[in-house]
Amino acid sequence: MRFSRLMSAMLMAMAIVAQTAAGQNAQPVQTPQPAAAPKITRLILLGTQGGPRVNADRAQSANVLIVNGTPYLVDAGNGVARQLSLAHVPLPSIHQIFITHNHDDHNADWGTLMGLAWTLGNTQPITVYGPRGTESMRQGFLRYFAPNAAAHYLEGAANVRPETMIKAHDIAAPGLIYRDANIRVTAHENCHYHFSKGTPGYHWQQSFALRFDTPDRVIVFSGDTGPCGNALADFAKGADILVHEVIDVPAIEAILRRPTPGLDTSPARIAALMTHMITEHSTPQEVGKTASQAGVRMVVLSHLIPGAPTEPDSGYVDGVKEFYSGPVVVGRDLLEF
Repeated sequence: MRFSRLMSAMLMAMAIVAQTAAGQNAQPVQTPQPAAAPKITRLILLGTQGGPRVNADRAQSANVLIVNGTPYLVDAGNGVARQLSLAHVPLPSIHQIFITHNHDDHNADWGTLMGLAWTLGNTQPITVYGPRGTESMRQGFLRYFAPNAAAHYLEGAANVRPETMIKAHDIAAPGLIYRDANIRVTAHENCHYHFSKGTPGYHWQQSFALRFDTPDRVIVFSGDTGPCGNALADFAKGADILVHEVIDVPAIEAILRRPTPGLDTSPARIAALMTHMITEHSTPQEVGKTASQAGVRMVVLSHLIPGAPTEPDSGYVDGVKEFYSGPVVVGRDLLEF
């Protein structure tokens, strides 16, 4: 009996020691962390090349905002339909297009994109919002597209006419230009155009910066613009992302002065182009000043001029950093934020 009680006591003591040791060696219980909420708004840079340059490294200016699964196209330079495909954005899902200004590296392919959507069988309206002249471009595209539309006539089908889905809206004035359940789009005239009296664009052509307010982010596109005082900084105040054009002046001047067969490289044309570059585009330093004054959370550099793949990012970033302390990203085609 005594032996039995002794053994029981020993076994109990051993159990207590084992439990204590186990407690000392045990890892703390990991509380499961909630998964990060998915972003409501995604920004994909489709094309980051500035100017009418065409090359294998960058597509011309285009971006897509995807808000709650709905895509909105911002600018539509050459090749935008292919860029949408590479970004896995179905072409027929595009129904709202916003154009900053009427230069062909920004507006060349919105008509082509609409025509492709029609040919694929899209029957829902696609509307492009752009500066004055956008509606006249629509009319011209419909005339251009008419032979193709006739050739795609399908016997026995409904054959929706292209003009019933290809729509355009001229931005009459700065301010609110579009709103739906996902986004609020505001336009503000920037400083890209300085037409002299008597020139074709005088008094009616405009260039806009665009601000997109979504449920979780504010994203501003500068559009093409030269130095603009405080106007653009005020418009972009507090934005999460400022997508801003940028130019490397020495690099583009070297390219323009390089003799190129078939191109006008006369001193007069080069001088005029350099005046345009300096007064109607933005150096890295100008971008930095605007971003700092606006207090934006991030700068994304796009519409790069010249945008050559051999250029180091520092050629653009360092100048911005002289005036802006936040993150700066040099855009690449299909980069997502």
